[in-house]
Amino acid sequence: MIYLAIVAAVFIVITLQSKIWKSYALKDLEYRVEVSADEVFEDEEIYVYEELRNNKLLPLPFLKVDTELPEGLSFHLFEEEGGGTKDVYPRVVHSVFVLRSRQMIRRRWRVKCDVRGTYTLGSVTMMADDVFGLTPVVRIREPEEGDRNTVVVLPKAVDLEKEFSSSRYTSGDFLVQSSLLTDPLLRAGVREYLPGDPMNRINWNQTAVHASLMTNVEEFTNRHQFNIIMNMQGRDIEKVIPGPPSVRGTVELCMTVAASILDSVSSENVPVRLITNTPPEQFGPDSSDIDGADEDPVGSKVFVSPPFKGRSSVLGALRMLAQMELMISVPVEKMLDHILVNPYAYTNGGNIVFLSAYLSERMINFAYAMRRIGIAVVFYITSTNLNAAVIPEDIEVHYKTFVED
Repeated sequence: MIYLAIVAAVFIVITLQSKIWKSYALKDLEYRVEVSADEVFEDEEIYVYEELRNNKLLPLPFLKVDTELPEGLSFHLFEEEGGGTKDVYPRVVHSVFVLRSRQMIRRRWRVKCDVRGTYTLGSVTMMADDVFGLTPVVRIREPEEGDRNTVVVLPKAVDLEKEFSSSRYTSGDFLVQSSLLTDPLLRAGVREYLPGDPMNRINWNQTAVHASLMTNVEEFTNRHQFNIIMNMQGRDIEKVIPGPPSVRGTVELCMTVAASILDSVSSENVPVRLITNTPPEQFGPDSSDIDGADEDPVGSKVFVSPPFKGRSSVLGALRMLAQMELMISVPVEKMLDHILVNPYAYTNGGNIVFLSAYLSERMINFAYAMRRIGIAVVFYITSTNLNAAVIPEDIEVHYKTFVED
């Protein structure tokens, strides 16, 4: 009888302990996360501060925390290997704590920002267990606004001359003898630095060769603005429209090229407008810059930005690119046909830099049609996909350069 009484007492104690534990283990357990910077460029690193606070008297003898970052961010950790260390970049880290009553733990992580975008951190899975390991309690916490836990990753500019190979040597702009405006995308050569030259025109490679500051000489052009058309499709025929592109990497590279072009003209007084077949509503109501476009079945699905001009305005353009989702709103052929109906409303007579993951015959025909009305089109192709059977020699194309390691 005594044995049965002891067993019954132990059972009652464990049952009561289990109920109390399930009710209070994760109660008053506060979790907060903050970031060291709210705006960075791709490939830069930030610090993420994670804080766990047990605000109750009940201690937590076993608390497992799985911290997960959004896709596009990664932890920068170190692992021992062969007597040394190596860098690793996981998206999830697992931690185990013993948290006393009224105790607070604060940790700092290095996080690498891999892909442009807007990220809200704070996704975590917490599991608390009792001393017997019999009553695990799990809670999943989703990111919450207001904890200073959002970071905007701006697209990083790259050197287009190194990353792309031109099919010809001219840039597509009509060259004149003199003009108030130069084309930063077209270089005529280099010369020695003179006082007053902008720092963004210094050619550092030639400076190293000549051991003296050398400045890029840019050709003059009669174009006082240009436009960037960006194709959101990853290939010529997409399975689902509207929907995401089937190949995301090459479309992301189009974003990088757009950021690089914007960065190259940021110190110039050159208006740049972005046109793309992505849903305009992601930037708010009435986000398109074309009058009456919202009444057209195609125009209402084409995003047209206001002209960006100068450094402060171009920074807004980079923020817009960071916010832009990879989403196709309308086939690129319909967008091009729509632009051809009223080209000056979309271009204001400015030349076009066309960014796409592939080059099709329809795009080449678009370039010829725009040329007939005095608007030049230059292509930047971010993959090896060429759907056009023949690419004419008089069409300027910049191909992505792929170098094997």
